Amino acid sequence: MNLAWKALLAAGATLTALLPTPAAHTRSCAEATTPCHGELRVPLDWSNPGAEKISVAYLWIPRGDRSRPPLTTAIANGGGPGPLDPSYAGLAKTLLGPLSDRVDILMVEPRGFGESSPLSCRGLDITRPNTIEACAHQIGDRGGFFTSGQAAADLDAVRAALGVRDVTFVGSSYGTLLGQAYATRFPKHLRAMFLESVIGTGEDGYAEQGFRNQQKLGLKALRNACRRSPACARHNPDPAALWDELLKRLRAQPDPKLPIGQTGHLLTAAANPDARSTLAAANAYLKDDPAPLRRLMNRATPPPPDRSPAPALFTYYCGDTRFPFDRDAPTAERLRQLNAYARRHHLYAPYRPSEVTGPVADWTRQCAHWPTPRQSPPATGNRPNVPVLAISGQFDSDTSPLDATSVAARHPRGHAYTVPFGGHGQLFGSNPLGACLQGVLRSFIADPTKPAHPDCTAENYRLLGDFPTQARELAMPYGHELSDRQRRTVAAAFATAADAIAPLNPTSLTPAPQTEPGLRGGRILRTEGGPTTLHQVRYVKDVQVSGTIRLNPKTATATLTTAPGNRLSLSWRPFRAENQTEVHGELDNEPFTVRIPTR
Repeated sequence: MNLAWKALLAAGATLTALLPTPAAHTRSCAEATTPCHGELRVPLDWSNPGAEKISVAYLWIPRGDRSRPPLTTAIANGGGPGPLDPSYAGLAKTLLGPLSDRVDILMVEPRGFGESSPLSCRGLDITRPNTIEACAHQIGDRGGFFTSGQAAADLDAVRAALGVRDVTFVGSSYGTLLGQAYATRFPKHLRAMFLESVIGTGEDGYAEQGFRNQQKLGLKALRNACRRSPACARHNPDPAALWDELLKRLRAQPDPKLPIGQTGHLLTAAANPDARSTLAAANAYLKDDPAPLRRLMNRATPPPPDRSPAPALFTYYCGDTRFPFDRDAPTAERLRQLNAYARRHHLYAPYRPSEVTGPVADWTRQCAHWPTPRQSPPATGNRPNVPVLAISGQFDSDTSPLDATSVAARHPRGHAYTVPFGGHGQLFGSNPLGACLQGVLRSFIADPTKPAHPDCTAENYRLLGDFPTQARELAMPYGHELSDRQRRTVAAAFATAADAIAPLNPTSLTPAPQTEPGLRGGRILRTEGGPTTLHQVRYVKDVQVSGTIRLNPKTATATLTTAPGNRLSLSWRPFRAENQTEVHGELDNEPFTVRIPTR
């Protein structure tokens, strides 16, 4: 999605200069040697080319080496859908790396956004259903032509205008739906297709997001991750029952610091490494220790949605997706059908419908207020006989590994790969997982006929079992150099340090809080690119830790003091899927090596 492209930009991707405007660009983009921004006039309705015309904008990024013909042209779409941004030129080159010398890149802005005949209406507010219906009426029947099927035709028209014959489609998130729309309509020039965070389509060609229970997907992800951790499996053998018990508690005893509707975000964020503590925090809450779950909620609560999104989001989401209601029915009947389906199939379980918030639940409800009488399935016809690599994240609750598998299976030369512990849009991460997936992308573009054997993973942590409140409850380190009292001191200092750097896990696509309270007291300060500083932090109530922790690519080192006055240095390899962590260090100038189990 577009947010993923912006996340990569924020992570420091090298960018080309801002692109010139079409009016300032005097030569043909097809002959350009530098990135070129152009426009093309296309029919509003491709089935009626002689009727109204609209404009679509595009970016053409020529290969660096003009002495040789292109290997292919990559048609890239990072999802959203949404407007193009000049920075995308640099991001695309970052993803392709050295291949950018041999590969031309084309990005076509979806109609309805940005400079591509943007749709507009007055007073749209997604929290007020009547304004959604009013916006749809303002746009009128034209809105039915701002969908992925028509956008795919725009894309091919730009391809033809630029004289491109051979294309490799690269799509992420919503871009994978556009890829399927393009592949089923314009297979002649398609060389191959690389899809990441795949949106699945049904037999009728529509996306199936409206039928997905995100909460159950999140619980399934946590259950599978918990099974990989002996500590978690021991303390939380039935995650679904644990979460049911948590919801019962919150309904019976509402917690103003833990709104029940917001807890669903903890499940849908199961792919975030911060979820390593989700089940342990729920377990602690039920034992009257609310601090871990409240802290996790503070980190996981998403920012408020844009109350006035681009109207084109409705034309795409509502027009491209099959929902559990009749597209041709009046609004009241749609809502009745949706509510009946939700009750019959427990669409929001383990939550009640009134308790659920989140993008899919919101769009499902909101699209019931957006009329889409025009039939416009994104995928139509046969799937082309070209290499297709469909990649998904095991714990992606926006899309699903089943989506990637089903899309790959519909293509004669399709292959699917699931990234262990992976989430959504991780192709764009400036981390080891992102680098691995980008390497897979480059290999695929270089030769899509070669068998793909990705070996990328986001499994670099183990789920916690519970949250101790006292040092005596910590897992005791294995080691012969230290007394029991010393081992307990080392265990408390290490647990505090590991907890403080946990949000800095490199596979996370969400920023770590720069400052936040310690779990049970004190203050943690995280400096971007610098140390994490602990000021009298208490992970367990009876041990206070201060000092600094530094991360390099492979090692964490900590210089700490504990009240009433122990001095420690610790060194370990963080962010690894291990049930025990080997820790080297000194305690009051005495060297030691211990192995500390995950608690």
